[in-house]
Amino acid sequence: MEYFVLLSSIALGALTVFWLRLTDAKRVKVLNAFTGSYLLTLVMLHLLPDLYEPEAGVALKPLVIGGFILFGFFLQIAMDSISMGIEHGHAHEIHGRMAFGILAGLCIHAFVEALALGKSPEHQTAHDLAAHHFLLVSVVVHNYPISIALLGMLLQSGMKKSSALLCLGLFAVMAPIGMFTSSYTGLAVYSRYLMAIVIGIFMHISTTILFESEDHHRVPVGKMIAIIVGLILGIACVIFEA
Repeated sequence: MEYFVLLSSIALGALTVFWLRLTDAKRVKVLNAFTGSYLLTLVMLHLLPDLYEPEAGVALKPLVIGGFILFGFFLQIAMDSISMGIEHGHAHEIHGRMAFGILAGLCIHAFVEALALGKSPEHQTAHDLAAHHFLLVSVVVHNYPISIALLGMLLQSGMKKSSALLCLGLFAVMAPIGMFTSSYTGLAVYSRYLMAIVIGIFMHISTTILFESEDHHRVPVGKMIAIIVGLILGIACVIFEA
């Protein structure tokens, strides 16, 4: 079921592009502002505090947690150089092989993110299940605007619809592959370390979206409303889950 949920956000993104034609840069920025605010709220109110809670009587050292978060943060900076920052709504005019470089960066990003979603039979506490749930929601919400931006860029570059959908499909399967890999290779045992890396990735993406420069250093009304809605929805999700 969770594999289907991961795929559904990408499918919804494709439908949004073809039916609602939501490819206008301003509209995508507003959507990204919502996801950035929502992601940051979940990270600060649930995912990050959970890492400092003891599991089976054993707590990770704060220095270790911080180290892995920093690694994830700077890992995303490195991946940005490949994907050209499309993870946080920076759409670009692309030509030729540039599309494949961006797609490669996004595929790596989706795969790494989903590694923290892997499940281990030895780690099925209520604590881990709650963190898993919030991470799954975060990945799904985050991938929705990415799929819109990616498909829109590919189509605007002149790529055939079938080829663009094939590229989107490749991006779509990377998260399920990452989750599957983690679950069946033993990586899921290190889920809390992987979670710290993903938190670092989310921190970079969400803060870049929220604090990127605007004209005259003013946040447009539409973007501000999207940020507030994302904040309120994130708080509500944490409160009602608790």
